[in-house]
Amino acid sequence: MKWYRLNGRVLTLMLALAFFNFIFLGIEYQFDNMMALVTGPEQVVTAQGYILGASVLGFLLYPAAASCIKDKFWQIVVFAGALAGVICVFVIWQHTSYGTILAAGCICFILIGMAGSAVHYYLSRAAAPEHLAKTIGISYAVGIFLQFLNNNLIKNDMAESVVLAVSAAVFSVLLLNAENGIVQAESDSESASESTLENSEHAGLWLILLIILITCIFSTLDAAVTLRHAAGSADVGQWPRLLLAGSGLLAGVFYDSLEHRYENILMYCMTVLSAFCIVVLENGGPFFAGLVVFYMSAGFFVVFFTVSFMRLSIRMKCPRFWSGLGRAVNNICAFVTGSLSIRLIQSENQMLRDGLLLVLFVLISIVFFIYSNALYRRKKTEPQSREIKLGEKESLEMFAASFSLTEREKEVLEVILVSDENVQDIAETLMISRAALYRHIASLNEKTGTKSRIGLVQFYYRYHRRNEG
Repeated sequence: MKWYRLNGRVLTLMLALAFFNFIFLGIEYQFDNMMALVTGPEQVVTAQGYILGASVLGFLLYPAAASCIKDKFWQIVVFAGALAGVICVFVIWQHTSYGTILAAGCICFILIGMAGSAVHYYLSRAAAPEHLAKTIGISYAVGIFLQFLNNNLIKNDMAESVVLAVSAAVFSVLLLNAENGIVQAESDSESASESTLENSEHAGLWLILLIILITCIFSTLDAAVTLRHAAGSADVGQWPRLLLAGSGLLAGVFYDSLEHRYENILMYCMTVLSAFCIVVLENGGPFFAGLVVFYMSAGFFVVFFTVSFMRLSIRMKCPRFWSGLGRAVNNICAFVTGSLSIRLIQSENQMLRDGLLLVLFVLISIVFFIYSNALYRRKKTEPQSREIKLGEKESLEMFAASFSLTEREKEVLEVILVSDENVQDIAETLMISRAALYRHIASLNEKTGTKSRIGLVQFYYRYHRRNEG
């Protein structure tokens, strides 16, 4: 099934993610503008760090909330959260005081973080893995484009707030529609073996450290841009921002090409370019050129950390936690380094600035190398279903006889063993419904004593190797 022939749930989730990106960036933009009316540029950057930190709390709260709240109450919680977010948007618009804007912004971004964590989790389960980067890139590009239109076509602050409020309501509806049916697939992508889980967690820890280090580069660039915006000497909402959309699309295409082989090296090149941009700006280079480089590389970075964590999440014990962790790690690092980035930019000690940048770049290079190796080891431990010679029908027949599989169960097993597609595509291949496929997989799990699709595949090959021995 081609990546553009997506089922309705994936399309809904793509649109939901686009609205999440629009709402997140749009309210952040509004927050900065309203803060600039009551305080100075440096305080605006600091306050921006606070709301980014609040969004991290939301990302971390979602897994706990999802496990505690019963399904029948989830709809009420989503609508209540959307209403609270709308109220916060209009409180920010009023900009009565620094404290009021900050409080409303923090509450709003906690709610946004929770909703964002949910949509990342749902999409990681619904989208085809081989086309995940394109899916994320398209959603990101649409979100950026919506923000661009909002910033440039709507000149009234109140009207902009209304648009953001309506978008929040639409987002909540999309999220609830997409959520239906995801729970049915809960057991489909659980980790199957301790070795796979251990290697995935190892790769995940190095990925967290990598994103932290790269974010230090991008947060420094972002601080420089935000300072200019808050001071009124530049507007980050103008046409160069469309480069974010373009770079997000390009990143999706390149990251998915050739089985993700060039994903890490492309991101490394973008990091080098961003570090060079900081040096240029520090030495009085043109701000516009720095803005273009920042937007081009930032799109690649967003798609990189989003896709990397979503791919890892399906191999983790708690996929709800890991699927949206990329955004959370990026935001918490931006929060922590916000004030430090300002001091670094404003420091007159050029040797200190260049020295810190050099150390950071060396650390990024080392961690990139370690993470790539950890990721390679993880992939080696996973079953390479496409390399299995299932022409040996007698092996499958023997397995089916040993575990009393029906003819239909045997057909389902045969397809599962050679396919890495999602459940919807496999169901279409077998010409059965998703619900019927889940019933067959559940029956296979019960007969073989396994707990997931991946566990079933691994059990089959272990059984096959034992019999060969």
